[in-house]
Amino acid sequence: MKSILPWILVVALAACAGAFYFSGSAKDRELASLREQMQQMDGLRGQVDDLQKQAADQKDQIASMQRDNAELLKLRGQIKQVTDEKTQLTKQLAAAQSQAERSQAEVQQVQARATESAKQMAEQQILQARQNSQAANICINNLRIIDGAKQQWALDKGKSANDVPQPADILPYIPNSNGVFPQCPGGGRYTLNAVSVAPTCTIPGHALPQR
Repeated sequence: MKSILPWILVVALAACAGAFYFSGSAKDRELASLREQMQQMDGLRGQVDDLQKQAADQKDQIASMQRDNAELLKLRGQIKQVTDEKTQLTKQLAAAQSQAERSQAEVQQVQARATESAKQMAEQQILQARQNSQAANICINNLRIIDGAKQQWALDKGKSANDVPQPADILPYIPNSNGVFPQCPGGGRYTLNAVSVAPTCTIPGHALPQR
């Protein structure tokens, strides 16, 4: 019995040593696993930090994009306003040009009417002047005929220079009268006057030279 007991102790010690050995190895493996998990957690923390940084960067980018979008919308509004103003100005310019063209056409029409009116007036004045000149020439010729008839009457009737004949007295001495006393074509009235004084007409310019 005594000889077996030492071997039992040896076996027990070996078992204890083995248990301690295996227990230490398990702990080492567990520690290694824990260290690996810690490293993984550190890596995950790094990834989380990176993701947080990326999220912050994306947030800044989103905010910048939102600001850019707001500025773009503002610029679009300004462009639309400028476009509307340009369209309105174009319409106003077209209306002004149309009005200017109408005004120019009206001015040209007025000028044409004024030119035509002036032309007609000038033609009328020329015609009137010709008619007046013709009337004056006819009237002056009538006065010569009347004066000649008056002189012939005074000679035949033995009248003095101061005698004043009547139209009926000198009518027989007027050639081609057909019994009608000459009339001024301009509507003037004749005055026979004395034999020594030339007959006159009431229209200025219808007169014989003074004796």
